[in-house]
Amino acid sequence: MFLYILDLSKNDFVESESLYPHDIALLIDNEEKKVYFYSGVKSKEREQKIGIELASKIINKFKMFEFVLLDNVIPLKVQAEIDEMIIGDDIIIKIERTLPMQISIYFGIGILILSFLIPILGFSIFGWDKPEIILYSVPASQFASYFDRIILISWIWFGITCAQLVCTIWSQKIYLVVCSLTSTIIALGLVFYMNQRVLLFEFQSGSLESNIYLIQRFEIILFWIWIFLGSIGIFLSSFISVYTIFKHSEIVEKEAIDAEKIRLKSRPTILRDKPPVELKEIEPSE
Repeated sequence: MFLYILDLSKNDFVESESLYPHDIALLIDNEEKKVYFYSGVKSKEREQKIGIELASKIINKFKMFEFVLLDNVIPLKVQAEIDEMIIGDDIIIKIERTLPMQISIYFGIGILILSFLIPILGFSIFGWDKPEIILYSVPASQFASYFDRIILISWIWFGITCAQLVCTIWSQKIYLVVCSLTSTIIALGLVFYMNQRVLLFEFQSGSLESNIYLIQRFEIILFWIWIFLGSIGIFLSSFISVYTIFKHSEIVEKEAIDAEKIRLKSRPTILRDKPPVELKEIEPSE
C-alpha cells in the first residue's frame, strides 16, 4: 500500500513511509482500487475534517478508486499495514476499552477459572473402585451423580462463553470474536460429548443388570484426556482474548488530550530523510 500523510502547511497529502498516532493519512491499495482514510488516535477533530475534505477532492479526480473511512472495524489487511508503519517512540498506542470489552474481560476470567475446575472435577473419576488393575467399578447412582455434576458445570461454562461471544460481537473486534467463537464451539462440543454418559463406555458384561458398572481403565483415561484437551483449548482462546484486550486497550478518562505536546516529543512524519513526494495518480497495475 501507498501511504500519504496530511501536511497542513501545504494543505495536501504528501507521501510518507511512517505513521504517528496524531497523523491523518490515506492508505491507497492499488490492487483493490481502494483509498482508506486513517485518523490517528491522537489526531484533532479539526484536522480530521480537513483531511476528509481533501480526500474527497482526490477521490473525485480518481473515480476508479473506492473511498473507505476507517472506524472501529479495520480490515485485517489494512491493520497489518498500519502496524508495520506506525511509530511513536515511547508512545504505546492503545484503543479505548469500551464497555463490551470490559464485560468480556469479566466473562473471560470466569471461563479461565472453569477451565481449571472442569479437569479437576473430571479427575475424580480416577477415585472409583478398582477391583482389577485394568477395570474400574462404580455404582450406577454414583455414575449418574458424577455426570450430573460435571455436565451442569459444563453448561454454565458454555453459557459464559456464549455471553462473552455476544460481548465481543458487540465490541466489533474481529480477533476477539474469533477467540470467543473458538471457546464457544469447544465448550458446546464438550457438553454434547459428556451428555452421552453411558454411551461413552463399553461396559463389561452384566454391568447394566447389576447396577455396578465395570469400565476398562483405558476408556476412563481416554475420557479424561478429551476433557483435559478441550479445557486447554478453551483456556488458551480465552486467555488470548483477555490478554489482547489488556495489551491493546485502556480505560480512557474523559479529559482533553493535548496533541501539540505529543507533536513536540516526536519527529513530525512529514520531515523525512528524503524530500516528500507529492500525491500523484496511481497507474493501474497490469
